[in-house]
Amino acid sequence: MANERRILVVPKEQSSKSLQQLRLPHPRTGIFSSYYADVQNEVLLEAATIDMKGKRSWLGDGWVLGNGSASILTPVDPLFLYLALITRFSKAGEGEWKFVDIDSLQLESHEQMDAASLIVFFGMKSVQSRALVTLCEIKAISSDMQVVKIDNSKVIDWLKRKCDVSRFPKSLEGVVSSVAAGEELVEQAKVREMALLVSEYLPQYWANRIFAEFGGFAEVSESEQLLSKRVQAVVFDDPTSYTMGVSSPQASTAKPVKPKSAKEKQLEKAAKKSKPITSFFQKKA
Repeated sequence: MANERRILVVPKEQSSKSLQQLRLPHPRTGIFSSYYADVQNEVLLEAATIDMKGKRSWLGDGWVLGNGSASILTPVDPLFLYLALITRFSKAGEGEWKFVDIDSLQLESHEQMDAASLIVFFGMKSVQSRALVTLCEIKAISSDMQVVKIDNSKVIDWLKRKCDVSRFPKSLEGVVSSVAAGEELVEQAKVREMALLVSEYLPQYWANRIFAEFGGFAEVSESEQLLSKRVQAVVFDDPTSYTMGVSSPQASTAKPVKPKSAKEKQLEKAAKKSKPITSFFQKKA
């Protein structure tokens, strides 16, 4: 399984040859998922698989791959993973945090996670520096040692920026406008949907905090129509299997009925009025 050929759809800014596959816990679920690191450019990509259910195959130059699935790699902000990890190891109580040594954090994490993957992840130093400055209170112990803990206000400010409606997906614009009546409710619906999308990458504690910051969305009705069309949590790649993922919608097998032309309708109408040929050969009484 480890040597199985895989099809990766990679952003044009990255080369599949320079990517390293990592096995890291998803920041929301904690379940190990596949990520790919472009270490040189310090970019983290998450992998989600489109499973063709054995209905497609890949043909290459001298090779055939019976599994027609493909793993799509998309950039993800590594700060989501840092937030989940630091939250886990620095939590001292409800809303209370203790200082932790970032190097010790790596060692403690190694006991429960993929050590090789964490070494690569933590080795992207500019990412780590940005994460600590953005999410944490930092205290220098010595010239070569510092400890960090979660800074609530910094995290909330960062999450609010993530929920900025200027980032709202264009594909959902029409859905929100059709459900929420009035410009004010449309804006509130956009904020709520952004918070829900961002929460797909947050531990439950921070998801609850960001919802509370926006007032719990009390003024926006919980429309089942809107929620059913909202982008759902992606089924992320399981590092041990490339057969899991989001299945493609089943296309309808019914052939479309071609509408009849005016001439065809006229002939059909005339045929109903005409007498059968046998009527001309009936015996007279």
